[in-house]
Amino acid sequence: MYDYKTELNSKIAFYSRPELVDNPYHPAGFKGTFKFSDHKLIPDVYQGFLQRHFGVLRLSRIKIEEINQLMNELWEGPGSLEKLFRMEEEYRESGRALHMTPADYVKVKKAVDDDEEKDLEDDLPLPVFNGDDEEDA
Repeated sequence: MYDYKTELNSKIAFYSRPELVDNPYHPAGFKGTFKFSDHKLIPDVYQGFLQRHFGVLRLSRIKIEEINQLMNELWEGPGSLEKLFRMEEEYRESGRALHMTPADYVKVKKAVDDDEEKDLEDDLPLPVFNGDDEEDA
């Protein structure tokens, strides 16, 4: 059986390392005010918490201003990832669901299909050109 508590503690230990917390360019060491301008710019490490908080799989369904406001209210500076991870786990334990719409299923299926197609393309042999076919002038 999957041990969520062990996984949570492992994730907290990893992101609490000094080289991450002391780095202002890493999400764990962020010292400023959140001003995301696009959903695609939200670091992956924040996404699980945001998905659980808002109850949606696709964060693009939430106004970017609401995300910025929430993050600025909760963020206490470097080392605050532990707080977000613990809140995310509380949401999971309480049964807070992630809502998916039919459009989400289509998007997930398309991503899987695209990955499979890319894998097939990677396996195709490349043609070799050695210049032997040229006629002498």
